[in-house]
Amino acid sequence: MARPTRISEAQVLAAAREVFLEGGIRATTAEVARRAGVAEGSIFKRFPTKFELFRQAMNLSVEEPAWLLALPARVGVGDVQDTLTDLGTEMVAYFRLVAPFMMMRWSNADCLGGGASTPPNPALQRLRKLAGYFEAEMRLGRMRRHDPEILARVFAGSIQNFVFLEILATSQEELPLPAPTYVRGLVRLFWVGAAPIPKESLG
Repeated sequence: MARPTRISEAQVLAAAREVFLEGGIRATTAEVARRAGVAEGSIFKRFPTKFELFRQAMNLSVEEPAWLLALPARVGVGDVQDTLTDLGTEMVAYFRLVAPFMMMRWSNADCLGGGASTPPNPALQRLRKLAGYFEAEMRLGRMRRHDPEILARVFAGSIQNFVFLEILATSQEELPLPAPTYVRGLVRLFWVGAAPIPKESLG
């Protein structure tokens, strides 16, 4: 008789993510086991409780997004509005990936708890790096002087809100604006307040 295929912990967590995102915390470990193709008892050999399985499954560990890593290289390069349009498009794709996990974690915070293993808040880290990009462009005179953190909150928060509403509207007949239309409109509006003041206007 052939030995059963060994399922890795990563495969169990991948199945758990799918099940919990579909059914929430009320989904059962039996459902996870069926999705992973393992016996339910084998799950508890790796995870002592369903809540621990849920906690680890919802702790999505993703590499820093490409748009964030590329920010320093974009300073002073090309047209700022074009950069913001590219940046916004990339951020929509990123938030589409992580938003379901964020929403599930927020709605079940009492099940997740804290602990020493809790990583630094990635949202704040992203915000600071985006603010750093705006600050660098302002130093070069390519953007109007504003508080860079406020600019970062406005830009990133608007895109994050777009993705959240997009997720919430998936069951509705009328969907939100297409992402490219929204990003272009956001950049045009954002640039009204962020465009550098022409030198002749200063004199």
